Amino acid sequence: MQTEFDEERTSERAHRPTSFDVASLAQVSQSTVSRALRGDASITAETRDRVARAAAELGYRPDSRAVRLRGGAVGTVAVVLLTSSELERRALNPFYFDILGAVEAAAARRGMGILLSYQSTPDSLRSDFEQRREADGLIVIGTAANRAAWDYFARARQAGSNLVAWGAPDDSLPIVRADNHAAGVLAVEHLIAAGRRRIAFAGPGWEAHQAFRLRRQGYLDVLAKHGLTPIEVTAPPIDDRHAQGEAAAAQLLAISPAIDAVFAASDTLASGIMRGLQEANVRIPADVAIVGFDGGFGARQSTPALTTIEQDVASAGEMLVEALFGPAEPMDSTGDRTGKAFVPVQLVVRGSS
Repeated sequence: MQTEFDEERTSERAHRPTSFDVASLAQVSQSTVSRALRGDASITAETRDRVARAAAELGYRPDSRAVRLRGGAVGTVAVVLLTSSELERRALNPFYFDILGAVEAAAARRGMGILLSYQSTPDSLRSDFEQRREADGLIVIGTAANRAAWDYFARARQAGSNLVAWGAPDDSLPIVRADNHAAGVLAVEHLIAAGRRRIAFAGPGWEAHQAFRLRRQGYLDVLAKHGLTPIEVTAPPIDDRHAQGEAAAAQLLAISPAIDAVFAASDTLASGIMRGLQEANVRIPADVAIVGFDGGFGARQSTPALTTIEQDVASAGEMLVEALFGPAEPMDSTGDRTGKAFVPVQLVVRGSS
């Protein structure tokens, strides 16, 4: 005998919206609905938005089990947070956790979750998340210093892994990056406008670090434009960027004539430089102005608060997730993507300059 409760459930199933209902409302095909809700990059953003609005209006949710049976999709993005081989997790650049949060949000908008893996030493490296049906693709975020690990993931990509990177030292992988050259230009133009003329660049290892190299080039281009002489500091090749910054500060103190500003290639470097200079009774910004790069939460917590080039974290997360579901785009001669906007950057002026 069918109860009133059973009748309600039968009625609910009979009126449950389907992908065909969504397709009708969005005025697209049913296959387009399926691809749009998977975040397929071959579907335009405008169409994905229209399908998402139609699905929300109807209260439609795809059956995850049916999706997996039809297309083999797992509905998960694997994210590797890559440290250098001797760097503890707690010393990882805090900005990477901002990127991780943005990736999680971008994946969630596609109805996907994330699987997080910390990796560093050769025995911890793995990229077989797709093969084990744990994820549909892999995003690697981390320090450029662990070259052996990046070589490992480059080989995985060549072997067919669906993989995109943030922070890789070169272009052996599909990569999403900020407009690093524009960042260098913004930082140095700001310092010059503030009356600084003896501006140093701190970016240890820039020769093997694509992002640092492009930030440095922006620095050099602005100095050349204004007829100013470049001043560069190096630091020991150690894994801890903050400690590198402190070592760079010691070199800055020995430079003659004295520098009056620093553009540091990362906020963590900048914080180390600030600490080293302050311990030597150098006033910031009265004696030396400092600008960093990243724009993570820590930049607001230093004393004084750090002026920095801030990256659009939400855009970075969106672009990383989108990159997993479309073909890798060609690179131009500088190693940056052609036909695709960089992650936007902006100058955020605080107390350090």
